[in-house]
Amino acid sequence: MLRLKVILSLLFIISPNILFGSQWIEGNRVVIQGLDKITARIKTFEVDVGKSESFGVLDIFVERCVYSKPIFKPESLALIKIKDNSDRLSEVEFRGWMFASSPALNALENPVYDISVLACKNSVKQSKKSSSVEPIE
Repeated sequence: MLRLKVILSLLFIISPNILFGSQWIEGNRVVIQGLDKITARIKTFEVDVGKSESFGVLDIFVERCVYSKPIFKPESLALIKIKDNSDRLSEVEFRGWMFASSPALNALENPVYDISVLACKNSVKQSKKSSSVEPIE
């Protein structure tokens, strides 16, 4: 009976980490694809979290991005705020989560531009230090 209690208590201690652990990893860079519907030109660019990037008259500000762990189905999400800086509009046109796998689920409604999230990633700058030997020049 004591053995059963020990086993159940160990399962109770270990299982919350497995069952309730988050499947999301915080990223610091979002890959975005923009389409100009008038000229049919596509531009793919990267935006750091907390930074803003311009595409045409739109200012795209990335508030947060997350992506799934490798053991789960691949998915990337980004919390984005898009402001239209044209003469007639000077307000936030879109604020919400965009999904890489389903761009039409929560899309920007703009007659000229189309914005979609391709991926969220965690880009860490690698240092010059390496375990490999550098070539002599």
